[in-house]
Amino acid sequence: MYLPLFSTLTHLSASNPYAGHLIFVPIFAAVVLWIERHRFRGLSARAGAAGLSLTALAVVVGWIAYGVANVPLYVVSFVTAIAGLLLSFFGRRGVREAAFPLGLLLLMVPPPREAMTAIALEVQHSISVFSGVILSAFGIPVVQDGISLRLPGLTLIVAEECSGLRFLLILCVFAAALARTVLTASSSQLMLIMLSVPTALLANALRVAVTSVGAYAIGPEVVTGPLHYYIGKGFWAGALVATIGLALSLRSQTAIGVSTRRAQAGGCVASAP
Repeated sequence: MYLPLFSTLTHLSASNPYAGHLIFVPIFAAVVLWIERHRFRGLSARAGAAGLSLTALAVVVGWIAYGVANVPLYVVSFVTAIAGLLLSFFGRRGVREAAFPLGLLLLMVPPPREAMTAIALEVQHSISVFSGVILSAFGIPVVQDGISLRLPGLTLIVAEECSGLRFLLILCVFAAALARTVLTASSSQLMLIMLSVPTALLANALRVAVTSVGAYAIGPEVVTGPLHYYIGKGFWAGALVATIGLALSLRSQTAIGVSTRRAQAGGCVASAP
């Protein structure tokens, strides 16, 4: 029933510049659910019939969504069907324990194209300004005009694809799954997800700036040739490594905080009359 949904998500992930994360969402959700499978041990269902009824209703809605090509409704139907199965096998507590992966699955809904395009234009302008500052810092004569960078004998345009929003959404989904599996404190989890946004934006801005410097120093082939591809992949890999490093740092800080509180509590007990 839901195989066409994943085929559609795969197509959208490849064709929609703001839907690259769609194919990763079910993978990350499945990994989180597998890692947290211990949460379901010992749980029994007391509402098996209700759960199966919910799943059956979701499948009917999914069939309708498939017929009318409504992807958001199709996604909601899939998540509801999974929730119904959890309810039938593990009861309400099982659904609560799976709240995070279920919520993560809702991110399979493609973001509205018009809204993302409007955001991308603002990001393009900011990247153009940032790149202009970097070029000037290297002593390269540049005139920044909107999303254009005019260099001697060369004009670079920060295109919509260069906004980096595609990678930003992928990194946010990755950060959410990483936060859930690595960090225990809710504040640290939220912090990592929030930090993934400026990390992605900075990595993309540096990518465009470095590419612009390369285009001036080497030639326009830096923008159009394979070097452009490798520069981009290098900065994306750096952003992923930075996100993992932030997660490990936050986990370390949380562990130190817990140890300090335990030591203080132990001291208070020891000093009590």
